[in-house]
Amino acid sequence: MPNALWFNALTANELDRDSVYERAIVAGSGCYITDASGRRFLDARSGLWNVSLGYSNQRLIEAITRQLAQLPTNQIIRENNPTQVALEYASRLVGALPAHLEHVRFGTTGSGAVEGAVLISRLIRKLNGEPERVGVITFHNGYHGTGGIASRLTGEPHQHRWQEPLAPAVHHVEPWDMPALRKLVEEVGPERLTSLIVEPVLGTDVLVAPSGFLEEAQRLCRDAGIHFILDEVTTGFGRTGRIARTEELNLRPDMLLLSKGITSGYVPLAAIATHREIVEQAVSRAGVVCPHGSTSDGHPLAMAVGLAVLDELADGSVFRNVAERGDQLRAGLAELGRDTGMVGDVRGPGLMIGADLHDRTGAFLASAAMGRLARDCREHGLIVSTSNSTLILVPPLIISAAECDELLEIVGGCLRRLDPTAS
Repeated sequence: MPNALWFNALTANELDRDSVYERAIVAGSGCYITDASGRRFLDARSGLWNVSLGYSNQRLIEAITRQLAQLPTNQIIRENNPTQVALEYASRLVGALPAHLEHVRFGTTGSGAVEGAVLISRLIRKLNGEPERVGVITFHNGYHGTGGIASRLTGEPHQHRWQEPLAPAVHHVEPWDMPALRKLVEEVGPERLTSLIVEPVLGTDVLVAPSGFLEEAQRLCRDAGIHFILDEVTTGFGRTGRIARTEELNLRPDMLLLSKGITSGYVPLAAIATHREIVEQAVSRAGVVCPHGSTSDGHPLAMAVGLAVLDELADGSVFRNVAERGDQLRAGLAELGRDTGMVGDVRGPGLMIGADLHDRTGAFLASAAMGRLARDCREHGLIVSTSNSTLILVPPLIISAAECDELLEIVGGCLRRLDPTAS
């Protein structure tokens, strides 16, 4: 039977393979998922890095069930009667974020939040009589989603190659290169730039901002009148051990972008959190509204499960587990490096961990070898992410010590079996 119904992930040589039905995921519990053939996998990828509280959190499931019975759907965009649950969640969310972020705009996806933030920034410039301020700065190897603007902001050349033409007026610099950033601002001119958007930890290869860089970038933006936008779609809601890395670094971004763990992936949701000045400028002209949004933004089910996620995080036990299990995994990967000679730098905060892999001569593993490693991990019951020569571990934040041991045992076995020279 042709797989005509599915066009999201299959490659050309898989379009007619019936085996996809056997691989289909049918159940999930805790940190594990099960496919239609009955195989069980420890998910060290957390879905697409978003299933932060695991697959069977009863608080979240019950919140969705209650909301379904009370108000299963409604909308908040272009509507003067917002849902009560949206108002309640907005208040709770900004209360959990750094104090200067007093307002929130809800979306559906992280990519949508990224594009919405850029459009809000550009709208403000037009309202302020600065229509030429459209340029956005971002980093090579950064990831900000897909879409006309989001794909252009994402610093992955293959996206640009296959999706062009994309949005203009986007400028990329090397990550964490302050002289290059300053030079770009000078060359383009602050009068033609509207915002800088950056991840505090680049998801691609898990590259952590060096100490002091984000603070200096924020000062540069303030001096040049550029909106400083932090994309914490990946790092938010406990992934690095805090509600947001912004809080830990004591930053004051003009906009903070959130998604993924915001609902533990149970219902799509994203948010743009911002301060009063941004909101006042964005609504400064009567009859002008931000031309961005979609029907499902702020969906009642998403609002309800968002509240439940905040309840789950409230006592701090999840954050403590993130710190402890992150230390365990980093130490275990370092030990595998000593044992196999194939693990180099191990980095990343909390449960967002990257480990450089190389062969026994010290050469970084090629993409073919990384692909074989990921497939072998899956064959042995573990799902991981890889990027270039980096093994990426982003398991659910509730992962146990025993499950971390299982994860490390599988990775170790796969590394020992790997022949980096095989074609």
